[in-house]
Amino acid sequence: MPRATDSVGEFTRELLGRGHTTLHSGFERSLRGLRLHGVRHWFRRERDAFTQTLKTALACAVAWELAKHLVYHQHPQFHAVLAPVAVLITMQVTIYQTFRRGLQQVAAVLLGVIAALVVGSYIELTWYTLSMLVIIALMIGRTLRLGTQVNQVATTSLLVYSLGRGYGVERIWDTLLGAAVGIVANAAVAPPTYSDNAAKELADLADDLAELCRDVAKGLGGTWTAADARKWLDRSRALFGDSHDAEDVADQAEEAVRYHPRRSTLEPEVNRVDQAAICLSHVAAQLNGLLRGLYDLAAGNRGLPATTDVPGALAILLLDAGRALNRFGRLQIPDRDSRRMLEELKVILTAADDHQLSAIEAMLPIGAHAVERWSVHGALLDGVRRMLYELDPVAGPHTLAVPVVAPEPVAGAST
Repeated sequence: MPRATDSVGEFTRELLGRGHTTLHSGFERSLRGLRLHGVRHWFRRERDAFTQTLKTALACAVAWELAKHLVYHQHPQFHAVLAPVAVLITMQVTIYQTFRRGLQQVAAVLLGVIAALVVGSYIELTWYTLSMLVIIALMIGRTLRLGTQVNQVATTSLLVYSLGRGYGVERIWDTLLGAAVGIVANAAVAPPTYSDNAAKELADLADDLAELCRDVAKGLGGTWTAADARKWLDRSRALFGDSHDAEDVADQAEEAVRYHPRRSTLEPEVNRVDQAAICLSHVAAQLNGLLRGLYDLAAGNRGLPATTDVPGALAILLLDAGRALNRFGRLQIPDRDSRRMLEELKVILTAADDHQLSAIEAMLPIGAHAVERWSVHGALLDGVRRMLYELDPVAGPHTLAVPVVAPEPVAGAST
C-alpha cells in the first residue's frame, strides 16, 4: 500500500504537470495562430482581451486613488488595495454578472463584519473560537447563496476579528467603492459582449480540430499502428471536452447581452456564435467517433482481425476536413480576407464531393472479412462526410454560423 507522502507527492506532481501542460498548450496555440493567420489577424483575435485588460487596470487605479482620498485608512498602502481587489472580482464578468457579483461581494463583506463584531464582543480569539467563526460565516454564506463570494464572509470575519472594528468599517467602504467603480467601468466604457471572445475560442477550437485532422491524414498515408490511433483518439476526446467549453463561452455571450445598451444590435452576432459552437461541437463528436473506429480497427476490437488497411481516399477526405475547419475558424473573426476564406471553403467542399465518390468506389467488399471491414470503412467514411456537411456554409445545417460577408465590389463601380 503506498504511503500517504507518496500519494501527496504524486498529487502535487500531477497538479504541477497540469499547470505546465496548460501554459505550454496556450503558448503553442498563440504561436500556431501567428503562423497560420499572421500578426494582423492574430491581433484582431486578441484585441478585445487587450481592451478588457487595460480597462480593468485603469479601473483598479481609479479605485485605489478614490480609496486613499475618500476612506480613512490608518495604513493606506495596505487597506486601500482592497478597493482594486473589489474591482477585479467585479469586472471580469458580463454586465448581468457584474451587478450580481458586486451585490454578492458587498453582502458577503457586510455579513462577515457583522459576524465578527457579534462573536468578537463575547468570545476571546483562540483556535476553537476561530474555527467556530469560520463555520458560522460559511454557513451564512451558503444559506444566502452568495455563490463565489461565500468564502468572503469567512475571510472578512477573520480579518475584522483580528484587526478590530476600525478595519471592518474601512473594509465595507473599500468594497462598496471598488464594486461601484467596477460596475460603472464595465457598463459605461465599452462593455464586453463576449461574442467576440466566444468567436476567438471557436476559431482556436477549429484550428485544433484542423490540426488533428491533418495529423491523422498524414499518419494514414504512411505506416501507423494501434498506438498511434490511441493517441489520436485521446487528443480527440480532449478536443471534444474543449467543444463543451466553447459552448459555455457562447452561452456566456448570450447572457452578456442581458441589460446591454446595444442588445438589439448585438443579438444577431450572439445567435451566430451559438450556431458556430453547435457546429463545432458536432464536428468534434463525429471526429471522436471516427477515431474510435480507427482504433477499434487497428486493435482488432469487436471481433475483427487487427488491420491498419483503410481506403486511401479516407486520408484525402480528412485533409479536406482539416482545410475546411481552417477556413471555418478564420471566418469566425471577420476581416478583409473573409470573402476569400468563404470562397476557399466552398471550393474545398466541392472538391471533397469528388473525393467522397472515389472513396465509395474504393470500398467494394472483396476478400476475407470483406463485409465486416466494409461496414467499418463505411462508418469512417460517413463520419468524415458528416463533418464536411456540418461545415457547409450553403447547404449545411449551420449556415447561420458563418458571418455575412460583404459581396466583392464590381470592377469599375463608382465609389
